[in-house]
Amino acid sequence: MGAIRSLKPDLTSSQDLTAGALSYESSSGNRSFKVDEVILKASVNITETVTITRTSSAGATYDHIIAKRSMIAEQNFVFRPSGDCNFRAGDEIKVECTNANVTGVVYITIKRTEVLP
Repeated sequence: MGAIRSLKPDLTSSQDLTAGALSYESSSGNRSFKVDEVILKASVNITETVTITRTSSAGATYDHIIAKRSMIAEQNFVFRPSGDCNFRAGDEIKVECTNANVTGVVYITIKRTEVLP
């Protein structure tokens, strides 16, 4: 039988790009989870780079980018893994958005499912 999955509350954050770039890292604790979806919505069309990274509990050497997108005059970016995107206990997900063009507010939502033994 496969692992049981349980929905976790959405993680949300926002950043006014005039105040600085977005750099948000989850704090999931010591539970394994699966990333279902990462949504970035901007208050206006933005031309920025969005990067989504798995931050490994094994250390920075094992961190890796799971999605990267150069948005050009767009308001929305939705990342949905094409397969299972499982994170081990202690791993985190980091969402970054540059502020090179310094306009608008970006809002992120991370949808996860807890993987239970």
